[in-house]
Amino acid sequence: MTKAPQAGTVKTRLTPPLTPEEGAALNACFLRDLAWTVSQGGAGTQGIACYTPVGAEAIYSDILPPEFQLIAQRPGHLSGRLIGATQDIFSLGFESVCLINSDSPTVPTSSFAEAAKILARPGRQLVLGPADDGGY
Repeated sequence: MTKAPQAGTVKTRLTPPLTPEEGAALNACFLRDLAWTVSQGGAGTQGIACYTPVGAEAIYSDILPPEFQLIAQRPGHLSGRLIGATQDIFSLGFESVCLINSDSPTVPTSSFAEAAKILARPGRQLVLGPADDGGY
């Protein structure tokens, strides 16, 4: 789940002390790190960026690996966007979905790989990861 790293629209709680441009650059760095981590997740793992706003697709060409797919987020509140992203990814034929926020660049690859293994098991599986900041 990602918001396009555009100055003045991301990391706004960090401005100041950061400038809007620095906030956008930090967000882009987080996305690069997280995308690399996801791309190391192992066989059967496919990175998909559910992004907003529509029309910002070109921004991701220098941030995400070429094998990542882009899916526009549905409008609405976060809970509705999360549900919509899940439905949209399942509609592409995936059998499991792991939603990750874009502010977790330090989560180890092994955590995502373990989540993917659990989600690949038969039956209904759910993996919840801790977030010290109250995020998801």
